[in-house]
Amino acid sequence: CPIISELRANVAKQTLELRWLVNDTAVDTYEIQVGRTENFTTNVSSSTVSSDSVLTWSWVSTLPLQCADHSVRIRSFCNHSNPSDWTQWKTNYGEVWKHTTMFPKQQVLKEGSTILFCCVPPRGVHITNMAFNSTSYPLINITHRVRAINVHNLNITQASVGCVDLGPQKTRWTNTISPQRPENLTCSTEDLRAITCTWTPGRPHDDNTQLHFPLLCLYRNSSQRPIKCGESSCRLQAVPGLEHYQVSVVVRNQLGEERQRYSFNITDRVFPVPVDVRVSPGVDKADVSWVLRGNLSGLGIFCQVTADQVKSRRQAWCAVLGKRTKRESGRNPCFLLHVSLVIVEWSSWVIGGFLSLFLLLYADPLVTLDVWRRIVELSHDRRKVTLLWTSQISGSASTVRIQYYQVLWSQNGGQWIQQRVREQTQTEIAIGPGQCDIIIQAVIRTGSSLPAHITIPPVERDGSHRIVMLMAGSADGGFHLLWEEQEDVTCGYTVEWCALGNGVPCNLQWRRVPVGKTWVSLRAGYFKPGRRYNFDIYGCTDEGDKLLAICTGYSQELNNVSLPYLIEPIIMSSTSVTLDWDYDENNPSNPGFITGYLVTVHKVSSTGPFNKTVADPHNKSLTIVGLQDNQEYTFHLSALTKVGPGPRTTVTYFMLCLVTDSTLLATPLFLLLGLFILLWPFCKK
Repeated sequence: CPIISELRANVAKQTLELRWLVNDTAVDTYEIQVGRTENFTTNVSSSTVSSDSVLTWSWVSTLPLQCADHSVRIRSFCNHSNPSDWTQWKTNYGEVWKHTTMFPKQQVLKEGSTILFCCVPPRGVHITNMAFNSTSYPLINITHRVRAINVHNLNITQASVGCVDLGPQKTRWTNTISPQRPENLTCSTEDLRAITCTWTPGRPHDDNTQLHFPLLCLYRNSSQRPIKCGESSCRLQAVPGLEHYQVSVVVRNQLGEERQRYSFNITDRVFPVPVDVRVSPGVDKADVSWVLRGNLSGLGIFCQVTADQVKSRRQAWCAVLGKRTKRESGRNPCFLLHVSLVIVEWSSWVIGGFLSLFLLLYADPLVTLDVWRRIVELSHDRRKVTLLWTSQISGSASTVRIQYYQVLWSQNGGQWIQQRVREQTQTEIAIGPGQCDIIIQAVIRTGSSLPAHITIPPVERDGSHRIVMLMAGSADGGFHLLWEEQEDVTCGYTVEWCALGNGVPCNLQWRRVPVGKTWVSLRAGYFKPGRRYNFDIYGCTDEGDKLLAICTGYSQELNNVSLPYLIEPIIMSSTSVTLDWDYDENNPSNPGFITGYLVTVHKVSSTGPFNKTVADPHNKSLTIVGLQDNQEYTFHLSALTKVGPGPRTTVTYFMLCLVTDSTLLATPLFLLLGLFILLWPFCKK
């Protein structure tokens, strides 16, 4: 019987190498089995060898060796006679990982080949899906945990493969490919100090791909050191006094190297970017100012402003006709340009021998609308929506007269319904339970404002949980609201409240909060002390504004609450009194949150009252013990807020010395017994 001396796994070549000792020189054939989920059998013939020689056999696996355990055993045949016994299985164990791992891993694969990919999850985790280039493939069961897919004609252009387990954790593999030459290489500068070069990288690169950007100077016999770049752009410093540049983008990995060269004169590649652009629009003109960073004093500066309107495009001339001043910003010289623009029709732009600067400015419209809504559910399939809006008129156009407002709405992507609203800034519409898109525009003599959009979300039938919080006002009598950021909020938050608190009418108010900000401070001038305010916090999503939380509080609590009502008759004994009362602690008209109740006990013949406190506002009963009989007591009951007790309900009782029932029963019995003793002698006669 042969003796297996070594089983070695060559992971790079996916090969099992078997070595065994020959102990019988007459053996000329060996049968070898490789076991995984099924056995692979092969016969190996050898010439006659001397005893104690070592033979070697290699087997290439189509499945990566890391995916599963692979076992090998061998037996021998002597002159085609009966075989020897099988040797014990020799096993090369697959690896166990803490996280789902995919194989092959970090290997160079041949384009057009057939590859078997496997996913090895940790113990207790099962693979549910495997995909190549975003396409799911049928799973092949390798073991009870390991799954594989077979990919034919491997495409390396955008090859990626991933597996999903029940963790859920997604593992993704990307290919190693030969580098592709970068295309569309170009360079430019904004300020003659920094140069930015961009290119199209071609095939996606793996982690082993190196990108280098050497700067070569045509008029110098030296080159700058290579600069490590991003995949599609690089930034380097300009050389003072140098105009002509030659740059190369080099992409290399273990399969090869590609490069792209580009030569340019830096003065031909200057594209200044205006910053701090400010527009002060008027009715028929606009003042525009901006800053150009960099030392551009040697270049002629011309610019063009394009004003886009709904119906036409008009251009304005704004070259050195405006005011141009130079200023220093640290070490960076800047040019500050001020131009008064009058919009006129203009001929086509002609680029001469000077630098051309293009500004695209979108001036604020004269009228902008801020739209909000209030929704009342009338029935299962019908809702009433009150639309409210405020208008802002910018610049010198404060006297612009709004002729009317145009309201459009569409339910579930259906037909648009139109309504005109005159002399009001609100309207009501009736909609169903589905999503409704609404557009409102202000119409003036010269046109319309930009459309203001708002979306009414569909009715939520699942009773979604909303956070309700009690809160106190800030020290200055206002409110500071804070909430948690929501991932599905994409267009900010809105806080709404009624200007009169719980009073009538509501006079709805709202405040916008941008995305990324989860707090808002409301000034004290909006609120009155002693009124309860409910703040509804909405998050703007793709489906509309959804209610996230409700905050309830007072800007300033007061103690002039209503009187508690004592329930009579009062339960009394000679030394105790039990008081019961009615009170609506949740009444929104209360000028403060009810925190409990205060009972003050005063003995008429004494000057020292004492207090009893009920800390639970829902507990409306108190027993007072330790009282003295034949004494008169006065009891004062009041509701408590944070600022103290409110008005008091007063009642006075006299504590009588009450006789017990046993005493009342014993007295007549003793009288009868005494009478019987007195009459007994007469009864004998």
